[in-house]
Amino acid sequence: MELCMTITGCCCDLALHPVSSSTAEKVREEGRGIYKTKYLEWWRKGNTCTCGMKLGDDSMVEVTLDGEQVPFDPKGIKDAAVLLRRRMYLDSKARYLTLMGYVDEVCSLTWRWENVTGFDPQKFDFFVHRWDRLMLEDGFYIVDDARYDGHFATENIWGERGGHSMIAPVVIDLEDVRREIQGGQVHVA
Repeated sequence: MELCMTITGCCCDLALHPVSSSTAEKVREEGRGIYKTKYLEWWRKGNTCTCGMKLGDDSMVEVTLDGEQVPFDPKGIKDAAVLLRRRMYLDSKARYLTLMGYVDEVCSLTWRWENVTGFDPQKFDFFVHRWDRLMLEDGFYIVDDARYDGHFATENIWGERGGHSMIAPVVIDLEDVRREIQGGQVHVA
């Protein structure tokens, strides 16, 4: 049997990078104009990008088995979220991070598994990031990937994609975050 899970809504493509104090100042000064300063999509360079589907109130989640819709509660997706994936920056010597990208590209993403013997929603595992503090929005979930019965999807299919707006870059002073953590004000997963 073929199992598919589709999230329809908005795609996010965000990058969180350590930057020098001079680059942090330049990002603050340039704002969105910073995206024009180098080659197209330079901000995505490196292994610190998170690309996936935003899971919000206006998102639609559908699961099908051999083309027939099956009951599925998306609450389990949100329950899998971690608050901050980049703990390595907090333990590094980096002083500043910059967050760049977009969060509003309308599209869908389907995970498709072949040769599934049955459906049990408990067999899903989700890779979900919760970036509330970074995006200044409660419940900001990004679904990065999914597994079913211990297997990654046979195929990931991006649906029709169209248009996005780059966010105003955010500069984060890690010294402030470290002080908050030491004071017990911030919980980092």
